[in-house]
Amino acid sequence: MYHEIRIKKAKSILIVNKRLHTPPTKTKGKIQNYLISNRRKGNRWVKRSRFIGYGKISKEKVSSLKKEFELELISNQKYPYLTKIQALELEQLRQAYFEKTNILSKEEFGQFEISYFTELTYNSNSIEGNSLSLEETSLVINENIVPEGKALREIYEVKNHTQAISFLKSYKQDIDEKLILKLHAIILNNISERFAGRYREGTVRVFGSDVRFPDVEKVPQLMQNLVYWYQQNKKEYHPFELAVIFSTKLVSIHPFVDGNGRISRLIMNFILQRNRFPWVNVYTKQRAKYLKVIRDGNEEKYLPIIDFMVKTLRENLESFGLIQKRQA
Repeated sequence: MYHEIRIKKAKSILIVNKRLHTPPTKTKGKIQNYLISNRRKGNRWVKRSRFIGYGKISKEKVSSLKKEFELELISNQKYPYLTKIQALELEQLRQAYFEKTNILSKEEFGQFEISYFTELTYNSNSIEGNSLSLEETSLVINENIVPEGKALREIYEVKNHTQAISFLKSYKQDIDEKLILKLHAIILNNISERFAGRYREGTVRVFGSDVRFPDVEKVPQLMQNLVYWYQQNKKEYHPFELAVIFSTKLVSIHPFVDGNGRISRLIMNFILQRNRFPWVNVYTKQRAKYLKVIRDGNEEKYLPIIDFMVKTLRENLESFGLIQKRQA
């Protein structure tokens, strides 16, 4: 996570985040409780603290105070692209998501994830031209039924995307080129073995668009540069803007013959997952607007797509009843 917060007390330490080992404090026989935040900024750690009272404090009170402290820290933080209002909203959305999903039983959460990721697979494929409906996509994923009259390629697009999600949900390492190529191999499995898991070897064009992508000779170096950019900025950027911008930069390189959009959205969500944010499901009904902000991103104008993704995440959580819909 981008903030590390713990509570410090005299006789014991309640760990709220990782890598937190600070000696306890005691003043005039009284136990003092503090929330401590350690955030890496460049090559140094920035420490912030808040006194939250004396004596024993209930877990419920600590949890409430921790949330307030997190929002305070975010409101005082500056990010390269994300506004303070957006950062606060994202933290509220993140907290709401985990509050609601954490109280679900194992079976209930399993059903929620089936619905959530079935919709995500449907939308991601539909944006790229797959003709299967949401119902047909669900039949393929959840019942292993192949709808009549559908191309075999489209069936594999559904199965492969589902497999890619499953792979990422259990993947523990960080982003590198090996991961990106592995994802692409999964996405094009049984579809295009010749190009699966390999950078393109020729020029690519998007149908109906005049956008030009980098020459093929530059692709390997550009992908190395992209991973390097991620490693250099993952402690400086808010996780959400990091994920969205990485995804947009990948699309602007267009490193593959096919599957660039799906790979970019999967990697975006993997970065969010690593930072304990919900996955963002870009709806096919938003395709025109999505492609417009992607095009802005190709010109390194990232504010429109960040704003688009914040609003989309809110709509995702509203649609599943995890947060209340805003008043029109």
